[in-house]
Amino acid sequence: MAKFRLALYIVIIFSSTVPAQYLWTYEEYAKMCAPTIECNVTNKYRTIDGSCNNLRIPWLGATNTPHLRILDAYYDGDYQFRKQADGSPLPNAREIQIKLFLDKQSRFLENDNNVLFMQWGQFIAHDVTLLAPFTSTDEGCCDQQNQNPVPIECQAVIPVPENDPVYSKQGQTCINFNRAATSAAQGCPLKPTTYILSTTHFIDGSLIYGMDDKTAANLRSFEAGRLRSEFNSDHMEFCPQLNRGDSLKCSTSKNSSVCYFTGDPRGNQNLVTVLFQNAFLRFHNVVASHLSRLNQHWCDETLYQEARRFVIAVIQYITYTQYLPILLGTEFNVINNQPIYNDRVDPSTSLEFASGAFRTLHQEIPSTLNLKDDRQVLLTDWMNKPELLPISDNFDGFLYGFVNQNTRAEQPSFNPHISSYLFQQLTPTLKGQDLLTADIQRGRDTGVPPYNKMRLVCGIPEAESFDDLGDLIADEDVEKLKELYSCVDDIDFIVGALLEKQIEGAKVGPTAKCIISNSFYRYKAGDRFFYDVLGQPGSFTPDQIQTLKSITFGNVICATSGLQSLPEDIFIAPNRFTEQYSCEHFPLDLKAWKEN
Repeated sequence: MAKFRLALYIVIIFSSTVPAQYLWTYEEYAKMCAPTIECNVTNKYRTIDGSCNNLRIPWLGATNTPHLRILDAYYDGDYQFRKQADGSPLPNAREIQIKLFLDKQSRFLENDNNVLFMQWGQFIAHDVTLLAPFTSTDEGCCDQQNQNPVPIECQAVIPVPENDPVYSKQGQTCINFNRAATSAAQGCPLKPTTYILSTTHFIDGSLIYGMDDKTAANLRSFEAGRLRSEFNSDHMEFCPQLNRGDSLKCSTSKNSSVCYFTGDPRGNQNLVTVLFQNAFLRFHNVVASHLSRLNQHWCDETLYQEARRFVIAVIQYITYTQYLPILLGTEFNVINNQPIYNDRVDPSTSLEFASGAFRTLHQEIPSTLNLKDDRQVLLTDWMNKPELLPISDNFDGFLYGFVNQNTRAEQPSFNPHISSYLFQQLTPTLKGQDLLTADIQRGRDTGVPPYNKMRLVCGIPEAESFDDLGDLIADEDVEKLKELYSCVDDIDFIVGALLEKQIEGAKVGPTAKCIISNSFYRYKAGDRFFYDVLGQPGSFTPDQIQTLKSITFGNVICATSGLQSLPEDIFIAPNRFTEQYSCEHFPLDLKAWKEN
């Protein structure tokens, strides 16, 4: 098993510099794989692919560069799933779901926050996380098990336990799982085994604008700074449709008559995701129109870049001042009155974050989605099928529903539908997916360290026995962990993190909070173009920063929908006592962008 690196607690408590033990990885990557990049140091705008953000290491944080590892990979050898302390395989991921989590699903509790809050987390996740899949087969891996040899990406499918309360009744014996492509599979044989991120590592709206220059160009209209869009028969604006014959196939929506072209291949994944994609397309175009009226001499390129720059800044500001304080607690003080950019801070997405800590937020996803007038749909019925969104007034109807619908309270389980019926197929035989099982398996796939090691790196004492877990995990769950794992050191990170008691005032337990906090510190401190950084060619003026600090997601909703009133706290589900404010309360004032 790979030896985990010491001194990483320095990173977790927000050291301002990259630890020395990572420098060999940078040097090795630069020697073997890194592209040669020349930077224009006076450029006011971000590159689409994230390159040249860090002028010392131009590829740092760019598209198609490696994930960070907080600890070395935990594998049996270089790539095989780690074994337990007694040499046996790790427990079946679906068996863990059945014994630990499924019976907790019925304890449905509502959160004070609404579906918009839940979705903001996925929106940001899609901005900074995207593992590249192997591409040698387009077929499901369960169908590849009779091949000799079984393709490498299909060697981690999950057998359905005989006692499975859902799948065994419908005759399903295998849960599909495709391993992610390693950096070596993409031509960059880094050790320890690591993975390439297919999007940028920055919070920079790449899911809206694309992750490479070609995609970004295809998303633009090249007129008045606007993004390409289409209008339905009700004159409502939406992302452009992909033609099925186009080389840009929407492979995830083969059974849908609607398939939007977005900056992210997951843009059509579910109805909430696709609503956000369309809302931010509209928001960019609204901003571009405002800027065009203020500065009629600006060309298309300037309008596009300035609108993009504004939208990214809004996303960053909402994330750090309105989303993260709810998620991590008000003492989370990453954002403050002083910018903290440091070119020695690594902004890269860590695998412990992408394949572990941030996935615990899947517990917030509700089973149903509400529309206006008490209409309701099952989330899982419309996976990769965004057909409902452009019908009639459904865009506004769903948005109204998401504002007013409480999301699922944080609890150690996922909702029953994503725990068994995700991406369900009815023909030729009934097959379902389980998101929590897949999340456990993905942590093993990417070599995420076990829970006990993540406790240590976060300054929490390692448990010497199962009973030592009682400081953070309920006794009844500790007893079940004893039945599943051979040793306390074997527990999967996401399993332990989900079972931890929440920190008061936060939505997650201490180890998840530690890794999430570390990641968002580095996303800010390692970003030269972060909205409040001063003294850079792309820095905003004090008046512009003041304008940005008046923006909430309510401003975005009012600018892009027909909703007339909203609660002041846009991520809090309103009740009958909540005061509603007209959209006049959420103006979009861009006077600070007018050139003299």
